[in-house]
Amino acid sequence: MRDLSTERKIRLLSKLASFEREREPDLESCIYEAKSGKGKVPLLKVLQATYCEKNCDYCVFRRDREKTPRIYVEPEDLARGFYELYRKGKVRGLFLSSGIFLSPEITMEKMIETVSILRKKYGYEGYVHLKVMPGASLQTVEEAVKLSDRVSVNVEAPTENHLRSIARGKSLKEDIIPKIREISKLVERFPGKDQTTQVMVGAGKDTDRELLKLAEFLYRRLGVKRVYYSPFRPVKGTPMENLPPCPKEREVRLYQADYLIRECGFSAEELLGSEDFLRLDKDPKEAWADRNPHLFPVEINRADYELLIRIPGIGKRTAREIIKRRLRSAIRKPEDLKGIRNLNKILRYVTLMGRYYGHAGEDR
Repeated sequence: MRDLSTERKIRLLSKLASFEREREPDLESCIYEAKSGKGKVPLLKVLQATYCEKNCDYCVFRRDREKTPRIYVEPEDLARGFYELYRKGKVRGLFLSSGIFLSPEITMEKMIETVSILRKKYGYEGYVHLKVMPGASLQTVEEAVKLSDRVSVNVEAPTENHLRSIARGKSLKEDIIPKIREISKLVERFPGKDQTTQVMVGAGKDTDRELLKLAEFLYRRLGVKRVYYSPFRPVKGTPMENLPPCPKEREVRLYQADYLIRECGFSAEELLGSEDFLRLDKDPKEAWADRNPHLFPVEINRADYELLIRIPGIGKRTAREIIKRRLRSAIRKPEDLKGIRNLNKILRYVTLMGRYYGHAGEDR
């Protein structure tokens, strides 16, 4: 691959960063539309290198996978390639990861050099997300935090045993969780920075209970901003190539449950009850409400904000709108909630001035 031009290398690295097939697309098709509070943001999701010393059973970059093209791009070339896209208005940010080549420390140094060139030589002040390599020193991680807006360490699996079964040589207890804890302390020192993580779903025998308890711990004890759930997809030429992919429905339910833990005060135990997996046929808040009929219906005129956002169909925006309307006058009938999303669902769980409208005028 040494005869490839820098541009063609970046194209291929961008494609591989999405864990897809190794075909070369146009560079613009490698742009990832990241979701934000202000809509979608085009990011170039790219790798510094596809060489890797690790041999994780699921990974397209694993050391023993012969089909993976092995490419490395020098920091200067990668910085210049990204900046050209940015200058043309094609991208607004950079997501930079890498396989681990030579050592975690050397890999991180090359990635940091890439971002440093962008910042100092090209004057780029936009968004940068840097993956932190397991095993990198605290000093190097601190430099990564200083240069980027967001950093992340992949957790990969929810327990030590699960991780060891699919990624020998990695450890939650000995490296990954301590690294996340160190980054949390660094983020507090540098306002405007945050950290996220990613966990794979369905690559082993992980349960939703294990995944959500891990997320709850990361949010409430370590200050992680977001946990992203990466559904397992089998890759040819790996030991897990014949395993089934993670169902899309499971990924969706995990993200819904994660939101309830992160934003609405739910615990993993509440959302799962006695089960190890979320129901696929019903959203987690409805499933929780159905298991707790003694809590409903809730009088919508008296419920505070924290209780309102626990009612199926009511999110943060709807809860604020209901409180706003209550301040003007009591909510006496469904017409007073005109324009509220999911109204039919909400009415199944509330009363309006003591009257239940969940079943066409029936009191409850």
